[in-house]
Amino acid sequence: MAREATITQEQVNAAADAIRAGGAKPTARAIRDQLGTGSMATVLKFLQVWQSGQVKPAAQDVTLPPALTRALVDFIGQEVAQARAGLEADLATAQQSQADLIGESERQTATIEAQGEALDMAHAEKAELQGKLGQMETDLATARDEAARERQAAEAARTELAKAQLRLEALPRIEAEADRLRGELDAERRARVEAEQKAAVLESKVEYETGLRQKAEADLVEQVKVAEEAHKQALASAEALGNERVAVQAATARLEASVRELSDARKEADAARAEAKKAGEETAELRGQLAMLKSTPTKTQE
Repeated sequence: MAREATITQEQVNAAADAIRAGGAKPTARAIRDQLGTGSMATVLKFLQVWQSGQVKPAAQDVTLPPALTRALVDFIGQEVAQARAGLEADLATAQQSQADLIGESERQTATIEAQGEALDMAHAEKAELQGKLGQMETDLATARDEAARERQAAEAARTELAKAQLRLEALPRIEAEADRLRGELDAERRARVEAEQKAAVLESKVEYETGLRQKAEADLVEQVKVAEEAHKQALASAEALGNERVAVQAATARLEASVRELSDARKEADAARAEAKKAGEETAELRGQLAMLKSTPTKTQE
């Protein structure tokens, strides 16, 4: 949209009159320099209007001889006609050029003004875009921060996932180890049961051997008593029947047999004691192993 003119026709007319009064020729440049404002196209357009309204000076009568006057008139008429034709053609060309120039100037002015408005709009759009750019930069910084936090969270998740995968990978080994420990625990339990059974058998054997030993000791005591009684009887018989050597010898033989039996019984008692002692040591050892086996499952479970 074209802007309104900053000068008027009256201002141009006054400037042109002042320039002509000063003895100079009014031109668009001179008028614009004098006014100090306005575009050349506007000044030229108003100058043409001023020029078209100027009154041409009247020609003064010249008194010449008729023949010369006619000749001059004819000659001047021809020259004037030729000059007028040329001037009119030049004037028409100049006017057309001026019109073209004015139109082109006005189009350029409109273009410049349109470009100025477009530039203003561009500046406004630039300011708006700068605001949007600032907001976008702020949003970008926020997005980068969020992305960094998300990357950290993803890294932590990957770490936890790796740990979980390691735990999952170690799970078969742990299960195998648990199966092995359960197998060892079952074996230890079976061994404990067998040890308890052996201990019970040994305790029974010890009790049996103890009974045998006690019975052997009782038999030995009884045999000693019998032997002593026989010896006493033999002595009594020897004192009473000194002449009955056969009876004495028989008694002596019985006494010696009893002594031998006593000695054998003592040997058997010593062997029984040694065997009982050995059985007691084995029982103590088995009881120690049994105590260790009883404490082992608790440690394994822990």
